[in-house]
Amino acid sequence: MMTVQSTFRVTFARCALAVLLSIASLAAAAATAVGGAGQGVPVRMPLDALEQSRGSATAPITVVEFTDYQCPFCRRFQAESWPALERNYVASGKVRFIVRDFPLKIHSAARPAAEAAHCAGEQGQFWPMHEALLARDMKLDDTSILAKAQALGLDVPRFRQCVTSHKYEVAIARNAAQASALGVNGTPTFVIGRVSRGQLDGLRMAGAVPYSDFAAYLDRLLAAR
Repeated sequence: MMTVQSTFRVTFARCALAVLLSIASLAAAAATAVGGAGQGVPVRMPLDALEQSRGSATAPITVVEFTDYQCPFCRRFQAESWPALERNYVASGKVRFIVRDFPLKIHSAARPAAEAAHCAGEQGQFWPMHEALLARDMKLDDTSILAKAQALGLDVPRFRQCVTSHKYEVAIARNAAQASALGVNGTPTFVIGRVSRGQLDGLRMAGAVPYSDFAAYLDRLLAAR
């Protein structure tokens, strides 16, 4: 027979479970929301004269993505959100999209892959290499990357020398240091806002944001100008 004390314990446990489930639900909603009240963290970051960017330099909105080529969430964003984002906002002149390196220490292949992207950029192929490195079926070993460089028509010996000499190690480290200074601790993380006098003022948002959420926030920004 259940005593008053045992009944209280069961009731308390059920209430505690309900509270925990409610908190988890709210946290999940916050993690995927874009532009909701309190969800974005305001940041200001300087932009360089030369950035790896897509879209018009005079676009009203600028998006900076801090990415890691070994990150599965970066690959999800690239596969599921980027195509429509590029077609509807970047190619149409509404958004300038910039990529910054943030190779995480837990991903041993991320930094060499970032170097490969920069070295491909020397030969005018940064974006094709960037997209290839983020493909879900792309392996980030030397053989696969060199094969992709050849498929892109790169001067492979020049590309290989660039990668093995770690020519862009300092630039990658600088991007990562700036990301950390902005409070970025995971990938992908985005800074979305407007540029004035070389400074991007925007909101920092983390995660593989669904296209629908991304588009809704961009539309609100565009409507407010």
